[in-house]
Amino acid sequence: MKDSGSRREFDTGAVRDIQHGKGRYDLLPWEAIHELALHCEAGALKYGERNCEKGIPIHSLIDSAFRHLSCYMRGMKDEPHLRAAMWNIAFAIWMEKKKPEMQDISTRKEDGHENNKTKC
Repeated sequence: MKDSGSRREFDTGAVRDIQHGKGRYDLLPWEAIHELALHCEAGALKYGERNCEKGIPIHSLIDSAFRHLSCYMRGMKDEPHLRAAMWNIAFAIWMEKKKPEMQDISTRKEDGHENNKTKC
């Protein structure tokens, strides 16, 4: 069993390994995660299981996310635009982690301007 050597103690006296750096799944917005799962289900029915994992250029995902956010901000209710934007952002992150060759945004490429220190 992995052990960091650090402990946290609960009011009951029980102790556990410190969880820093492991993520806080107890803080996730499960309603939003469920909406993401619904979007994945709809996509699997329309395009086939795991179609997106074949690789989608990240610019296309970001473009679609912005388009869906624009539709949401303009009050459009023809589809779940926030959910669609979240799906595009989630899979842009997935592409960066799992398929870095899909990164086609020049400022994000290894040879791009990754040293840009401009604050968001």
